[in-house]
Amino acid sequence: MFTQNKLPEIDPNKVLTHGEVNKIIEELTRQNNRMVIIQQIAKSINVEMSYDEIINEVATPLQSVLPYDLLSFCLLENNQLIIKSGIPATLKVLGVGWVLDSNASAPWKAIKEKRCFLRQDILNDQKYQEDDYLLKLGMKSGIMAPLLVKNEVIGTLNFGSKNTFAYSESDFIFVQQLADQLAVCINNARLFGEVLASKREWEETFKAVPSKIFLIDHSYNVLNSNSQDNNPTQEKEEKKKCYELFDCCGGRFQLCPAVKAFKTGKLTVCEITQPYTKTIFYISANPVYNEKNELYGMVVYVNDVTTKRRMESQLFQSAKLAAIGEMAAGVAHELNSPLTAIIGNSSLILRRTSPDDKQYKLLEDIKTCGQRSKRIIQNLLTFSRQDSYTFEQVSMNNIIESSLHLVSYQIEKNNISIVKKLSSRTPNFMGNKLQLEQIIINFLLNARDALEGIETGRIVISTD
Repeated sequence: MFTQNKLPEIDPNKVLTHGEVNKIIEELTRQNNRMVIIQQIAKSINVEMSYDEIINEVATPLQSVLPYDLLSFCLLENNQLIIKSGIPATLKVLGVGWVLDSNASAPWKAIKEKRCFLRQDILNDQKYQEDDYLLKLGMKSGIMAPLLVKNEVIGTLNFGSKNTFAYSESDFIFVQQLADQLAVCINNARLFGEVLASKREWEETFKAVPSKIFLIDHSYNVLNSNSQDNNPTQEKEEKKKCYELFDCCGGRFQLCPAVKAFKTGKLTVCEITQPYTKTIFYISANPVYNEKNELYGMVVYVNDVTTKRRMESQLFQSAKLAAIGEMAAGVAHELNSPLTAIIGNSSLILRRTSPDDKQYKLLEDIKTCGQRSKRIIQNLLTFSRQDSYTFEQVSMNNIIESSLHLVSYQIEKNNISIVKKLSSRTPNFMGNKLQLEQIIINFLLNARDALEGIETGRIVISTD
């Protein structure tokens, strides 16, 4: 039963005593003060406040119109009712983070019934999960009011007192009115927090993109950017131009796709090579329209594709080399037949010719040159073969010799001498002959390029 605390009914024919008048005035003043406090609380709470700040805004003014020793509010999260903030703030039981049982909790009763729930004598009415903890804290009566937003419960507002029958019917009504107003404030703060968290997550994602992204206006002022060089929140400072923050066009503004995109109102993309650094940029300009379908800005995306383009060029070059290798293999096979005839016939003639014959030396030269040409062709065939990576016992000396057969002429025709210091003590090892040959050839050609312009150069290759 509620303790009745209503204004006494006034008989128009009855003369009120001085005490009755004072009682009516006191009750009217009390109710008026409560309405003023609800309005003050609503005005003082803003969406940027934390839950602790909200409870502190509520706690102090309430002391003058509603006695309490325990104040808290709970919110529903994933079907759990969790205490978010409270007074006193240092409670270890029924404190922040405490989860209330949905089947045996007084606040849950207020949620399920969607109405205020008054407990006048907890000691003699122990039937809820939290009662033992409440009695340890000295609480003997309480009010649990649902926090309703558009008839949906988001939590509860809870009061506790160390006195039994501490709350009257007017307190009951006031708490529900307060809860209705507080529910709107808390829900707004919670929604604002979710929006703010989403905004921060998006901003961090935006900043994490390694490429440059600008939002610019018609004057090329940067409205927003993922660059740390620009702070768009400083409205008082003069906005920077996008080309002041990042000059990807090297001063050639007419090449910027944003210029064309502003004229056409369509997505424009291009690749520009920075004239000084030779850096290659892929740039896209995407028009941004407002709700009136008016072009008010441009999202400019700038990506450094220098490494990518160089890799593509190397892959293209590798494809050309592979094609040349296939052509060389075909040519080599065609040359093998006449070389076999040259070597074979010169050998037959040498057998019939006396070493003292003046033609003998010429025949030997023919045979030697034929054999050398055959070795070069054989090495070329081996080098151009597209084999898988297999490992075998290899000799570094043999690898160097076969590599020199392929490139020694190119090197020596540039007046560069090659000095070999191949040690017979160099052990064999497991490796891929073709890949090692390619490495040696690259070293030799790089050495040749390094000696370009020198009248007499020398390349020393050693296995000592």
